[in-house]
Amino acid sequence: MPAGVRIPRFVRWRRHPVLAGSAALLLAAGLVLGGIRAYGVLFPPELACGKGMTAAGRGPALACVGVNLESTPFTKDEPARMRELEKTIRAANDAVRGESAAVVLMLNLSPVVDVDTLTHESLYHNIEGAVTAVWRANNTAAYGSRPGIKLYLANMGSRYGSWRQAVDSVGKHAASERIAAVVGLGQSTEETRRAAAAISKELHIPVIGSTVTGNSMNLDPDDPAKPIPDMFRVAPTNTHAVIAANQYAGTLSQAVTSLAVIADGVAGDDYTATLAAEAKTRFQAPGRTVTTLPYTSPRELAADSGRRNYLIDQFNLMHANLCQAAPSAVYFAGRGRDLGAFVQTWVQGAPCGIDKLRIIAGDDASQAIRDEAVLDGIKSGRVEVAYTALASPQQWGEDCPGTDAKRNFDQFRSAFTGSPDPCTKQAPGTGRSGAAPLRFDPAHLASGQAMLTHDATAAAISAVRRAGEGVRNPGQLTGILHQFYCAQMLPGASGWLSFGDDGNPVGKPLPIVQINADGTTNTVSLTWPSSAPNLSLPQRGGTGAPGC
Repeated sequence: MPAGVRIPRFVRWRRHPVLAGSAALLLAAGLVLGGIRAYGVLFPPELACGKGMTAAGRGPALACVGVNLESTPFTKDEPARMRELEKTIRAANDAVRGESAAVVLMLNLSPVVDVDTLTHESLYHNIEGAVTAVWRANNTAAYGSRPGIKLYLANMGSRYGSWRQAVDSVGKHAASERIAAVVGLGQSTEETRRAAAAISKELHIPVIGSTVTGNSMNLDPDDPAKPIPDMFRVAPTNTHAVIAANQYAGTLSQAVTSLAVIADGVAGDDYTATLAAEAKTRFQAPGRTVTTLPYTSPRELAADSGRRNYLIDQFNLMHANLCQAAPSAVYFAGRGRDLGAFVQTWVQGAPCGIDKLRIIAGDDASQAIRDEAVLDGIKSGRVEVAYTALASPQQWGEDCPGTDAKRNFDQFRSAFTGSPDPCTKQAPGTGRSGAAPLRFDPAHLASGQAMLTHDATAAAISAVRRAGEGVRNPGQLTGILHQFYCAQMLPGASGWLSFGDDGNPVGKPLPIVQINADGTTNTVSLTWPSSAPNLSLPQRGGTGAPGC
C-alpha cells in the first residue's frame, strides 16, 4: 500500500468482526433506548402510577390499582381531600421507627359517578377511621406500644373490577412491607367476596371487613358450604339488620299492618340479595301483609349515562302497584344511592291516598344522608326515612360518665377530632410521641363508617401486638382474633368487639337513625338484635358478655 494512503475506517472495522458486532449492538441499543425515551416524551402514559400500583380501566374508570406504597394519586383528577388524606398517611408512615407492621385498607378508591353506588365522601370517612386507629396505636397506650403500625391504602378500582390486581399487589409486597392484615373491603359484592377468599386462601392473611353486611360474604364463593377461614367482620349481618328494622317497625305509633319490600334483583350484589331475602320472611307477622315489589338496578352502565333516570323509569312503573298495595311502611332493600330515585318518583307521582310514606332501609342508606332528592322528599312531608345504621355517634347518649361502651366511643371521638374527652376532659394523646393531634370533622361521624373502619383496624392492630412472631407469619393472627370474646372483648367505637366461630361479630347493637330534611340525622333507638345489651366487660365469673 503506497505511503500516506489510509485505510478507510469501515474497512478497519471489518478486520475486527467482534468489535464491529459489539459496536452495532451498542448502536442498536442506543437507538432503542432513545426511541423509548422519545416516545415517552411525545406520547406520555395516560396515567402514571406510584410504587405498588398499576394502571387499569378505561375512560373515567382509569385508575391506579394495587397497594399504594408511596401515597401517590389513584386517578389523574383526584379530589383535593383524597390527596390531603394520602399525605397524612405518608407522613404518619414516615414517622414510624424501628420494627413495624402494616395494615392495608382495601376499598374501591376510584368510584365513578353513575357507575358506582358509593362516593368519595363516604371513602373519606372510612379512611379517617383507619387513620385514627393507627394514630391511637402509635401515639397513645390504647393498644400497647410495639411494633409500630403503618397504613397503606389499596384500590380495587371502579366496581371492584380490579380486585385480582389488588390482591396480587398485597401478596407481592406482604413480606417486604410486613403486611399483617387487610381491612375494609367496602361493599358486599361478588368481587369483594372473591378478594377476601383469595387473600385467605393464597396469602393466609386475615381479612377484617368493616362495613360488609351481606350474609354470604364470609362464605367461600366456590364452595358456599365452607366459610372463608381467615375472614372476620365488625358489622352485624343483614339478618340482624332486618331483625332490628322489624323491632323498630313494632314501636311505631301507627301499627304496620301492611309492608312493601322494594327489592333490587341485580345479580352479584350480596347486600341487596340477602337484605331482600331476609325482609320477605322476617317482616311476616300475624295481622300484617307483606308485598314484594321488585326492580333491577343496572349492573353495567357507562359513566354519565344516567343511573338515576334509568331507575326512575322503573319506579314510575312500580308506582301504581305500590299504591295498590297501600302499605303502612316500605322496606327499601336496595342501595342507598338509589333511594333518591325512589323518593323522587313517589313524591312527584300521582297521589293515591297515602299522606306520608314511611320508609325503612338498610345501612347503605347512609349514602343518602345528603341526597337532595331524599331531603326534598322529607321537606315535602310526603316521606319519612329511617334506616338501620351500623353505628352512630349518638347511640351511646350524652350522659357522663356513661357506660363503658360510651367511654370507649368518647376516647375514639377525642382522637378523631383532636378535642378533649367530653367526660374526662383528657387530651386525646398521652404525649408519648409528640405527634400532632388529628383534626377530622366531627360531622364525618354521622354515617358511622369511620367508627366501623376504626374498629376493624383496631382489631387488626390488637391482634398484631399480641401475636409476637405473628408479625412475620400473619396466619397466626387468625387464632388471636378468635380469642377476642368474653373477658377478651376489644373496646370499639361502635361497641365491644367479640367474634364468633364464623368470624361474625357477636353482641353488636344496631342504632335506628332518622334522616332530617336538613341532612342531619337523629338516632331514635338502639336495638340489640342478637343479644341482651352488651355495655361492659363481664365481672369475674359473670356470664353477661358474648362467649362467656
